[in-house]
Amino acid sequence: MFQALRLICAFIFLAAVVCSLPRPTSAQQKPKLRPLNIALANHSVTMTGIYVAKQLGIFESYGFDARVLVLEPRAAIAAMLTGDLEFYTAIGSTARAALRGVPVRVGLVALNRPDFMLVASKEISNIEQLRGKVIGGYVAQGTVNVVLAELLRRKGLRPEDYKVVNAGTARAAALASGNVPAALVNSVETVRLMKQGFHVLARAADELEIPQSGLGFPLASLQTKRDVLRSGVQAVLEAIRVIVTQKDKTVAVLTKQLALAQEEAGYVYDGMKSGWALDGKPTPAAMKLEFELDQRDMGLKEPPRPEQVYDFSLLEESGKR
Repeated sequence: MFQALRLICAFIFLAAVVCSLPRPTSAQQKPKLRPLNIALANHSVTMTGIYVAKQLGIFESYGFDARVLVLEPRAAIAAMLTGDLEFYTAIGSTARAALRGVPVRVGLVALNRPDFMLVASKEISNIEQLRGKVIGGYVAQGTVNVVLAELLRRKGLRPEDYKVVNAGTARAAALASGNVPAALVNSVETVRLMKQGFHVLARAADELEIPQSGLGFPLASLQTKRDVLRSGVQAVLEAIRVIVTQKDKTVAVLTKQLALAQEEAGYVYDGMKSGWALDGKPTPAAMKLEFELDQRDMGLKEPPRPEQVYDFSLLEESGKR
């Protein structure tokens, strides 16, 4: 009896010692993640940098709990100014807001080719037939409308030759329902519309080189959240490099995020692969066209200066680390 009692006491002591030992790192509680609020203009292949950074754990590796939502430009710009939003991915809208004097800047460019296609009903076989027609667009001076006007101009149509209606993010639905005979939609929407018998009149990526997506931020945050912004920029830049070099991983993310079949995801991936900005900056041609369009569409006396739109100080600091 006494010997059994000694064995029990020894067991209890040993258990206490084991429990008091430090736990392996993998079993320790993960550090608390900081919230990072990011707004997208829509769900499309242009947002792949955000999808990859979130789904492959890149944001988490930088200490972030990335919270992603969709907002139209006016709401997103307002949210940045109140401090409720760290980043907005619609950098065209962010740039034009900056030129109107809003204290925001573009800190990273993800794409230098637009992921838009002009899609029409089967009754319309060429762009010339759009004269006098209504085309589904977005908000005035939004990137969609700017790209649409330039694309049609290069195809021989002037703004007075057609009418653009604001169909918002429901442009594909407006086209599918017959409310508009044509609309400028992204490649994911194009894939689905083509299955319904609609066809592509023109691909913007074939005609235009212009900054398409990236990260815009409020200038005030450079003072109050600089470390957060810098890490966010680094995370998305890392994701862009994954996109360019690892097709299989990226296609897997797109199939999940955008509810695409593998071949559909491969199609949209291949269409945009050459446009990704590995250095996070616009090409000279993309910047030139952007500023030309901004001057024309906003009635500016002279082309914008880069510092009015861009602030790449976070990218430059990231490169020194």
